[in-house]
Amino acid sequence: MGRLMTAAAMLAADFKAGEILHCEVQGGGPAGRVIAEAFASGLVRGRLDHPEVDLPLRADGKLAVGQAVGRQGWLLVERRFPDGGRYVSHSPLVSGEIGDDVAEFLRQSEQVPSAVAVGVLVGRDGAVAAAGGLVVQVLPPAPRELVEQVAARMEGLGSLSARLAAGESVEAVGTAVLGPDTHWHARQPLYFGCTCSRDRSGELLAALSAEERRAMAEQGGAEVVCHYCRTAYRFDARELLADLADKPAP
Repeated sequence: MGRLMTAAAMLAADFKAGEILHCEVQGGGPAGRVIAEAFASGLVRGRLDHPEVDLPLRADGKLAVGQAVGRQGWLLVERRFPDGGRYVSHSPLVSGEIGDDVAEFLRQSEQVPSAVAVGVLVGRDGAVAAAGGLVVQVLPPAPRELVEQVAARMEGLGSLSARLAAGESVEAVGTAVLGPDTHWHARQPLYFGCTCSRDRSGELLAALSAEERRAMAEQGGAEVVCHYCRTAYRFDARELLADLADKPAP
């Protein structure tokens, strides 16, 4: 989930105000669906169906991300515009490791050769020690020699998250790949957040049938829990039946 959130944040870096990028991975693995959303404002959020999945580490000591995600599936990317418009595209998974899958998506959807590195370093206490990513896209008329050189540097990066955890800056990592003549734009702060609210949860309940809401009211009320931030919104029987006063029961 951390890798996909990182990738989504990078892909949405040049979005205009109000735009949202929704990324979803379904690979058939025990983790289920992995979802990340990045907003033009810098807000990023994510979730997965089964966060309790706990697999043995790989032989190299790294998390078995590909095994948890699975490899038999797809990566879906949906760009949502402020006017309600949407653009959806997808590509088959390559490895389930997220970085390779995002690179393949960019190659297929944008027809641009891309290299993607994403990493999340988890400490012994279970907390994230460092997370980061790098996306390099080659635009024409870049010479083939430069493309091969950049590709070799990306291969030689090693563990990106470990380098960041050791105190190396994103700029230093980027320069190691792109060379010293790199122009850096202003930084954009990222933050975890959510767009859920009590009003939106109420709208979800209002969309249920009168019979369903009456059944909930008889059980003492209902609770709507956000899948992203786990905030719980409680609605009592009176709130569930507020707009049903003049409607006959079935």
